[in-house]
Amino acid sequence: MEGPESRPTTTHGVWSAAVAKKRRPDSATGDLFSSRAEAETELLPIPEAISEVPAGSDVASFLPEVAPPPPERKVSASPSLYYDSPYREFEHNGGIHLVDSILWCDADRKQDLAFISHAHADYVGKNRRILATDKTVKILTRGTGRIEALTSPYKRSFTLGTLELEMHPAGHVLGSAQLLIVRNGRRLVYTSDPCTRTTATAETGAPVPCDVLVVPATYGLPRYRFPPHEEVFAQIRKFIDDCLEDRATPVLIANQIGTSQELMVVLGKAGYRLRVHRSIFDVAKVYRDLGVAMPNSRRFQGSPAKDEVVLFPPILRKHASIRKLRKFKTALITGRAVDEGFVLRNRVEAAFPLSDCVDHAELLAFIEGTGASEIYLSEGYVEELSQELRDRGKRVYPLQAPKQLALF
Repeated sequence: MEGPESRPTTTHGVWSAAVAKKRRPDSATGDLFSSRAEAETELLPIPEAISEVPAGSDVASFLPEVAPPPPERKVSASPSLYYDSPYREFEHNGGIHLVDSILWCDADRKQDLAFISHAHADYVGKNRRILATDKTVKILTRGTGRIEALTSPYKRSFTLGTLELEMHPAGHVLGSAQLLIVRNGRRLVYTSDPCTRTTATAETGAPVPCDVLVVPATYGLPRYRFPPHEEVFAQIRKFIDDCLEDRATPVLIANQIGTSQELMVVLGKAGYRLRVHRSIFDVAKVYRDLGVAMPNSRRFQGSPAKDEVVLFPPILRKHASIRKLRKFKTALITGRAVDEGFVLRNRVEAAFPLSDCVDHAELLAFIEGTGASEIYLSEGYVEELSQELRDRGKRVYPLQAPKQLALF
């Protein structure tokens, strides 16, 4: 395969384009446990040269066709505790936008420049210039469209006009990042779902000291309290052993990126043999290229052996390949497993609360660890967590698309 196509390069040669084929729309896969959907994609060779931002460089100098951001407003000395502050650092407008700048974060519409926090494909549009870690770009470029990417390692400072930027590990999936933005002497941090637990496949996330924090409230209710990963994996292994003893094929259902690769590493090292759906296996190939060993796993084709464990993404949990198995038992792997009645509602034999996100208590500890007094909640249980944080003296703002009122 020839090298990646690219637009005319600047003197700094920072931008690169990764070209990949788009699969048929009838092969979509996604997340049963959230409202987003990810396209199933076929792994293609990763371009060898994804250029990095030189330390201290100004990203704006690589965007000559983009209009400069408008003049920055001054921050009020005494903003309100609730919603009547005269100044907001972030706004929701088809994505999360840093006010008075050209920078967007995980935008769901095409923008000139968007920071992509992790490799879930629902955040990436065609031909969008993205700012991300090199690992995120490599996972993304296994398929779906063309990406012009500017990458930077963790903890390397660079600028975007008057903004000072730096990425830090988020811990959500391999290569996921928080973005530290320093503007007018204030430290702002944007992150998608963080994870502060040590995992087998991703860098460990930690709070970054800041004045303003943008974070999801994905598991923002007290009922979401996850056991230690070691305890959950012990339960999963018992489920698998019981299935094999009963001569039933264990079928695990987990998110395509992140949780599935964690299962492949931990179960593979424990000696279990896994048969993995193509969409998960293609992501795992990139993980392997990035140094994450995944023993005892192969792509699902035909029928599994009697001692093999099947791993599929949520949207394909009722796939014909599973239904054709002579005897099988299904387990869902998600933080939602702690919900009352989750197993019965989903008509499965078991569910296990293994998540690559923080639970409620960990989220509160993460927020407190940043020292931020101003919090923007981007999704999940925004209203409930907002009140809890206000009771702790935080200024809280929702960052969500407006809800459409029902006409009848």
